[in-house]
Formats: sequence, C-alpha cells, structure tokens
Amino acid sequence: MKDLFGYAGRKFILYLQDLSSLVYLFRETLQQSLVLLRDGKKLREAGILKQVDEIGTQSLPLVLSVSALLGIAITVLISFQLKDMGALSYIPGFVAVAVFREIGPLITAMIVAGRVGAAFTARIGTMKVSEEILALETMAINPVRFLVVQRFVALLLALPALTLAANFTSLLGSFVFSSTRLGIRADTYVREMLDVLAFKDIYSGVAKAAVFAVLIVMIGCYRGLVVEGGAEDVGRATMISVVSCTLAIILFDTVMTTAFYG
Repeated sequence: MKDLFGYAGRKFILYLQDLSSLVYLFRETLQQSLVLLRDGKKLREAGILKQVDEIGTQSLPLVLSVSALLGIAITVLISFQLKDMGALSYIPGFVAVAVFREIGPLITAMIVAGRVGAAFTARIGTMKVSEEILALETMAINPVRFLVVQRFVALLLALPALTLAANFTSLLGSFVFSSTRLGIRADTYVREMLDVLAFKDIYSGVAKAAVFAVLIVMIGCYRGLVVEGGAEDVGRATMISVVSCTLAIILFDTVMTTAFYG
C-alpha cells in the first residue's frame, strides 16, 4: 500500500512539473512570437508558410476524406431514428449543429495531433538526443524561437482553416447521401440547415480549433525538448505526446462545449 501511495505521489509531482514547464514554454512562445511578428525580416526567414503547407495542405486530403465519411455516417444514424417519425427534413439541422459545434473541431484536431503533433515530438526529440539543440544554445540561439514559434504560428493559422474545411465537407457528404438515398431536395436541405445553424456554432468551432492548435504545439514540442537518451526514448516520447494531446483535446473540448452551450 505504501508503494502504491508513493507511486501515485511521484506521478502527481511529475505531472505538476510537466504542467508548470508547459506554462513556461507557452509564455516563452508567446513572447518570441510577438518578437517575430514585429520583425518583418525575421518573419520572412522563419518559414511559416512552409510550415502551414506541411501542416495544413498535406493534412487536407486525410481530413476531408474522414469528414465526408463522418457526415454520411451521422446522416445514416439520424435518419434511422427520424424515418419512422416522418421527420427526415430535420436531418440537415441536426447534422449541421453536431458537425460545427462538436464533431468537426474534435475530429480534425485528433487527426492533426496524430499526424503533426507526433512529427513535432519526433523531429525535436531527435535534435535533442543528437545534441543539436545544445549546439543552438551554444551559438546563443533561442531554441524556442528557432523550433517552436514557427510551428505555433503555422498551426494557429492552419487548424481553424482545416476545421472549417472539414465542417463543410461533412455537410457535403451528408447532403449527397440525403439527396440520393433519402430524397431530400437541395433547397430543402439548405433551408433547414440555415434555419438551425447560428453564427455562434461557427465561431465556437473556430475558437475550439485555435485552443486545440495551442495544445498540440505545446505538448508536441515540449515532449521533444525534454527527451533524454536515444532513439527508443524518442519513440516513447512520441507515443506519450499523441496520448497527451488526445486527452488534453477531449478535456478542453468538454470544458469549452459546457462554457458555450451549458
């Protein structure tokens, strides 16, 4: 029993240490981001557009494919319940609300966390174990400014855009299924969707995406920066990064959904 309490206590202390380090990293990233954005030359040299392309454009096919399939799946599930009630016309409103408020931001963040967050940890972790970060510090180059800031700014731009693209793709998938299999006319689908969908549903999803972007960058980069050891430790850190991002995204999604609609 003493070993159990000791283990739990050590884990809790490590959790608090990680949390405080993440807060410090976030504060330092904000400061360095402001410095970068004020300096046009440094901003051009940072390669933010390249990061946006790598994070956003290369994630787009996967995000759109999953979103379209989810839009169809949600429509099938809802139609199964509403068909017997003769209320198929309510499907567009249900799908639009579910996608914009919850499913779109959440699924997009999960995909990006698995693809991009893991890459952040692996790349920075490899640099850490090969002592490249130590070399940067020796040359008086701030590792946060050199490694984290451009990823931070790029993901803040890319993830909300990906989320909006995913939302509309889900609606498109739902519309195609509804019109071809359920006989819902295009004008009926659009009218019913617009009657239910509010501007709050759109901006709440974008706000969630921005918060998720911060979580993915901070956790992914932090796990890479604290790696110690060799290649095996980089792999372990990458796994922990993906799991931590997933848990953090679900936690903050619940909190923000409650704040917006609770």
